[in-house]
Amino acid sequence: MTTSIFLTLMLAITAQQNFSQFTYCRDAPSASNFETLCIQLDPAGNGEARFKRRDDDDIRLKIELSPTGKTQFLSVLAGTKYLANSANYESKRKVADLGRKHLTLSLPDGKREAEFNFSEIKEVTALTTFFEGLITQETLVIDLQWASQFDRLGIPDRLDQLEKFLSTGRIADPKSLTSALDLIVGDDRNLNYARTHARDLKEKIVAAK
Repeated sequence: MTTSIFLTLMLAITAQQNFSQFTYCRDAPSASNFETLCIQLDPAGNGEARFKRRDDDDIRLKIELSPTGKTQFLSVLAGTKYLANSANYESKRKVADLGRKHLTLSLPDGKREAEFNFSEIKEVTALTTFFEGLITQETLVIDLQWASQFDRLGIPDRLDQLEKFLSTGRIADPKSLTSALDLIVGDDRNLNYARTHARDLKEKIVAAK
């Protein structure tokens, strides 16, 4: 192993051991009810979703990644060498406004930050894809929770959407959704069809590798 490779590995290991928090935020489109959509995680895969609404209170939802989700989170973060060379993340191509991303990694000696609209660096793309998947699934969880309180007849449609997103790989950590599905299954005020569908989705998620 060459000296440069060894030093790179040691720096990566040190960052993994020492970082206290990683935050991924994306600006939402102007037509959206939200201004920013943020996911904040610690090295154990625990944290919260913070969705800032334009004309209302912020929405906060606790997150606890599954062991698989935690491994993937640490892997995609390590793939960027913990936001190394972040000044080069922005693509030189002219692309549409996809929502500016704001990344922050908190370390004992300070913070590393990155800001970009679109990146062609595959490791950065992998990180973005993972966190966009987390935003998608947490948005669905919030929507399911709202429907459970105010629109029980709308739960089946939301479960159909969840199933579609699962089948197309738009959910970052499916196994962390099981507790939200359990709440639907365990509430006998919900339609039997909705409870059965939620149970079936959970079984598929649990059985998947």
